[in-house]
Amino acid sequence: MPNQIKSIEALKKEAQNQGAEFFIRLKGCLRSTKHIVWDEEDKRFFIFNYIDNTEQELTEAQLMDRDCTNIGYAMTKGALFKDD
Repeated sequence: MPNQIKSIEALKKEAQNQGAEFFIRLKGCLRSTKHIVWDEEDKRFFIFNYIDNTEQELTEAQLMDRDCTNIGYAMTKGALFKDD
């Protein structure tokens, strides 16, 4: 069963070192899968979006900004999960 990510701190913990696969649960049983790595030294998230093969490098503030990504919004709505 996937692990629901409910906070930035939980995301950082799960995405440290080599990172992990995460997904946003979308309407209609769809999902948007991402590989997310948290770099503690640089204080940045490195994200690979499988849906369109794009990469992002985001600060914590940018991660919570819907203009940059839906990850933070999904987390606050209970729709972000770590893929086990």
